[in-house]
Amino acid sequence: MFYKFAISMLCLLMLTGCWSRRELNELLIVLGVGVDWEDGHYLVSYQVVNPSEISNQQKRGDRPPSTIFQGRGRTLFEAARSVTAEAPRKVYMGHLQIYVIGEEAARKKGINELIDSAARDNETRMDFNIIVAKGSKAEEVLKLYTPVEKLPSYSMQQSLQTSQKNWAPTIAVTLDEAITKLSSQGSELALTGIRVIGNPKVGETKQNIEKFMPPSRFRYSGIAAFKDDKLIGWLNERESRGYTDITNNLDSTSIAVPCGEQRYLGIEVTSSDSKIKTKVVNGNPEAEVSIRTEANIVERSCTHVDLSNPATIKELEGQTKKAIQSNAEAAVNHAKDMKADIFGFGTQMEKEHPAFWYKVKDQWRDEYFPKLKVSYKIKLYIRETGTTENSTIR
Repeated sequence: MFYKFAISMLCLLMLTGCWSRRELNELLIVLGVGVDWEDGHYLVSYQVVNPSEISNQQKRGDRPPSTIFQGRGRTLFEAARSVTAEAPRKVYMGHLQIYVIGEEAARKKGINELIDSAARDNETRMDFNIIVAKGSKAEEVLKLYTPVEKLPSYSMQQSLQTSQKNWAPTIAVTLDEAITKLSSQGSELALTGIRVIGNPKVGETKQNIEKFMPPSRFRYSGIAAFKDDKLIGWLNERESRGYTDITNNLDSTSIAVPCGEQRYLGIEVTSSDSKIKTKVVNGNPEAEVSIRTEANIVERSCTHVDLSNPATIKELEGQTKKAIQSNAEAAVNHAKDMKADIFGFGTQMEKEHPAFWYKVKDQWRDEYFPKLKVSYKIKLYIRETGTTENSTIR
């Protein structure tokens, strides 16, 4: 009998339940975090949900849907803890969606230091997106009133996901993907940039969303290239297209093919698949980028272009391939100038030629990558020309 009682008590001790529970009304739900470097200190901005403004039952309408709490410190942890001096509750990072890094912080402090604290927090998930504020502070991005979506962080996260699927110059990088890149000696990190259009001070006011087009708004612009975990430069729109193509991050995009004076044919890329192969020739590394793309013709502004003629389709395929290769070459050349292998050529070399990689890995970034010979093998197929083929519109 005593034996059964002892076993029962041990089982009860194991069922401790919610000993570490925290109620929702005791927490500040963080959706966005901004990190800036200012006057020798970190400035951390937390964008938290204002529950009364997003609840259908308790909506009041006289307060913003989210609130910014800020803290300063010599370390990110110190800055985070200093927030408690003004925040009425403890911040909760379990629903974090977007992590914005100010450009100055990315250049001076390095990405490792900026995401280390988030990676160590056991409450933080690894699937939030990391972006860089281009030419501005992270706090300015988080303070914007945004149309359609009430919560700015959610609006930015949704826009990033949509843009990555439909517009080539953007990539949605999560925390775990960033850590993988940073831990690789043969590949450098690249993150999408976000910039504030218009006056940031206007964007902080509710009047910003009371017009058809908000005078202050965000836009994803360019890709930030890192070297040794610090921001070293930016890819422009054309180069960013080439980057997403080479790294197999392209789902769909638009390509304009010239067909006359100030006239273009609209080509929609519907699928793209790319691979990198490497080889060593006479002790020198070489790489081949293979891209296979399928596309449709979605706009025909030049009426002289006969889409019913197979020869015309072949010619358009050739022009589109040239545009894709031109973008890729521009991206690789710029990366070589920065000595930042953001494409992962080194990682592929390590997989395919480990003995050679072991010899050159310490000199790869500064010596071998800038001289790397890259060739391109591009296949493009136009599958559809639309339901009207040759439009009768003149």
